[in-house]
Amino acid sequence: MAEKFAVNDYVIYGKSGLCFVKEIKKMRMANGPLSEYYILNSATGNAVTIYVPCDKENLVAKMRRPLTKDEIDEILAEAKGQHISWIDNNNERAEYFKKITDSDSYRDWILLVSCIHMKKIEKAASNKHLSGKDESTLKLLEKLIEEEFCYSLNLERNQISEYIQKKLEL
Repeated sequence: MAEKFAVNDYVIYGKSGLCFVKEIKKMRMANGPLSEYYILNSATGNAVTIYVPCDKENLVAKMRRPLTKDEIDEILAEAKGQHISWIDNNNERAEYFKKITDSDSYRDWILLVSCIHMKKIEKAASNKHLSGKDESTLKLLEKLIEEEFCYSLNLERNQISEYIQKKLEL
């Protein structure tokens, strides 16, 4: 059974990132039945509103509480000393990266961000750039990690990379 949330709770909603429950109210969407909805607003300044029907467990299951500092530190401890290798074949790499971004594994997300950053530095040394797909994967994961870690660690965005690098001893 899906977890219950209250007004003003902060939640992570799928790949939408950090949100807060603005209200819970009964409404009718597109001539559908009258149902209770969680109304989520982005907590990061984006003017995004998400309507989650409380009776749709598969959608409510996409809502979860943000990680705690201890959980973040545990994830970083698990990632320490590990790495993901770059895959040269574009199609294989895209498929593998999608598998990771579709997962909820922060450890794998952090390892993937590190992998893409390393490739970005390598390419920049020879005046080359990442593909648009690799760059968008990097931006998505950085956004999701930074939003949640900022909230949970009470740090500014520009402090998150340093925090992660320190914990990973990079």
